[in-house]
Amino acid sequence: MKVILINPPGGYYASRWEETALPSLGLGYLASYLQQAGVSCEILDAHALRWNLGDLRRHLKDSRPDIVGVTMTTENRFEGFGAVRAARAALPKAMVIAGGPHVSAAAEDTLSHIPELDIVVRGEGEETLLDLAQGVESPGRIPGISHREDGKIVHNPDRPYIKDLDRLPFPARNLMPMEKYGYLADVPGEGKLPAQNIMASRGCPFNCSFCASPKMWGRRYRARSTENVMEEIDELVNRWGARALWVFDDTFTIDRKRTLAICDEIAGKFPFLRWFCEIRVDTVDLELLAAMKRAGCFCVAFGVESGSQRVIDESVGKQIRLEQVRQTMDWCRRLDLMYNPFIILSHPGETEEDARKTMELVRECKADGASVSMAIMHIYPGTRIESIAYEKGILPRDFSWASRSDARRAPMLPAAQGKVPVFLDQLSWEFLSRCLFEWAEMQKYSVWRRIPKALAGTRSLSDVKRYWTMFRTYIAGARS
Repeated sequence: MKVILINPPGGYYASRWEETALPSLGLGYLASYLQQAGVSCEILDAHALRWNLGDLRRHLKDSRPDIVGVTMTTENRFEGFGAVRAARAALPKAMVIAGGPHVSAAAEDTLSHIPELDIVVRGEGEETLLDLAQGVESPGRIPGISHREDGKIVHNPDRPYIKDLDRLPFPARNLMPMEKYGYLADVPGEGKLPAQNIMASRGCPFNCSFCASPKMWGRRYRARSTENVMEEIDELVNRWGARALWVFDDTFTIDRKRTLAICDEIAGKFPFLRWFCEIRVDTVDLELLAAMKRAGCFCVAFGVESGSQRVIDESVGKQIRLEQVRQTMDWCRRLDLMYNPFIILSHPGETEEDARKTMELVRECKADGASVSMAIMHIYPGTRIESIAYEKGILPRDFSWASRSDARRAPMLPAAQGKVPVFLDQLSWEFLSRCLFEWAEMQKYSVWRRIPKALAGTRSLSDVKRYWTMFRTYIAGARS
C-alpha cells in the first residue's frame, strides 16, 4: 500500500497569506502516523514546489499510489477540487480522499458535487486514514468518513478524538521540501529569524459564532505534555535550524500551569528562541505574560472582534469584556510585549455606531504601535454565521460551496479576503470600505498593489460594483 498526501497548487492558506509559506502540520502528522504503522507515504506540497495540475498528474502517474489524499481549506477549496480531479484523471483505480477543515464541515456538499472524490475524512484524520490504508474494515464500517453506497451519500458515525496526543509521532517534516518554505519571523531588535511552526494542543472549548475550528478539532481541549512539546522544539531547533516558532494552537494559554511549565523549559534550554502565539484575554494575567516574555515570546495575538460590547455579547458569543482587552493591552505595554488584536467588521446586527466603536479601539491599539489584523466577516461552512447567512438571504438556500457558478452569487473579495463569502448585513459597502481604508492607512498597507489581483479576481457584475464603490470611497478619502 502506498499513499500520497497533497497540498494542492495555490496553497493551504488564504491568498492574503500567500507569502507565509510554512509546512502543513496536518499532512505531516498523517504521514508520520502512517509510517509508524509501516505504510509507505509521500507528501507532495505542490504549492511549495510551484507545481501546477499538469505537474501533479505526471507525478501521480509515475508514482502510482493506491491512495491519494488532498487537504483543503475553504479558501483553497477550488484548488483542492482541481487536485482531486487531477488525481482521478491520472489514477482511475486509486482511492481518492479529501480531508481538512473545509470538507470536514461540508462533506455532503463536496461529495454531491465532486464525483471524482471517493471519500471525505472528517475531522482528525490519523486513525481514520490508517484504517483506510490498511483496509482492515470496509469503508462502511470505518468511523469518521463520508462516502457513497449504492449511489447515496452516507456519513459514518464520528470518530472519537485522540485523547493522548503524546502517542502521535512528530510531523514528518523529512518528507516535505523544507528548503522551499523559508518563513522568517520579524523579531524587534533581532531582525528576521528562520521560523518553524508547532501545534502543542488541539480543540477549543469556546463557541465563537464565526469559527470553524471545532469542526476539525472538537470542543474538548487536549494538550500534549510539556516533555513531548519540548522534544519537538529540540528537533525544530537542532535539526531544522529554527530560531523562532509560530505556535499554531487556537489558544496557547488555556492551561495556565502547563503554559508556565513550557515557558520555564524554553527559558532554560533555548534562551535564544523567539516565539509568538494566540491567547485569549480572559486566560492571561501579568505574571503569565511576564513568564512568556522571559521565555522568548515577542508577540501575542488575541481575538477582540469588535469594539462594541453589545456585538461581542450578542453576535460573537466570545464571553470576554472590553475591560479585559484593555487590561491585556496595558500589561503588554508594560512588558514591552508586542500584541496583535484580531478585528472583524460586519457582524450580524452590527450598526455604524458599533463599527465606529471598533475603529476607536483600532486607533487606540495603533497609538501603542500594535499591528492590528482586520477583516470583513467570513462565512465558513458549519458555523453559526453560515446558518444566519442562509436565514438572511446572504447565501442562497441552494448555495453550493463546490460550485464556481454559485460562488458568483455570494459576495466575495478574493484579492483582499480570500475565496470565502463575506457576511454583508446592515453596514453599507461604502461604510465598510471607509473603515478598511482607514485601517490600511494606519497599517501602512498599500492598497494599489492589490488592484491587479482585484481585477483578475472579478467574476460578476456584483464584484465590479463592490470594487467600484471601494475605488470611489478611496479616492474621496484621499481628496479629503
